Amino acid sequence: MTAVQGDVASLSDLDRLYDAVKKYHRPIDIIFANAGLVKLAPLGTVDEGFFDLHFDANVKGIFFSVQKGLPLMKDGGSIILTGSIADIKGFPS
Repeated sequence: MTAVQGDVASLSDLDRLYDAVKKYHRPIDIIFANAGLVKLAPLGTVDEGFFDLHFDANVKGIFFSVQKGLPLMKDGGSIILTGSIADIKGFPS
């Protein structure tokens, strides 16, 4: 087993991940991309950095995880995208 530490919001980290996968010369069967970063703050206190932190991990990260992995997937492979429970459960802030 090989572990590759990285940040899904970093395109260079995703490139490093898929470069490690390429070394095995085997196609990817499944890409499982999960949104899950959350920090809470009252709406009036959210700044651009706070917004970017969430958007980069929960949207950009999922999108580019799939895009960069597609060329390595086998025919008939699966892509699984999961999101947050925030659409069905309310939280203060």
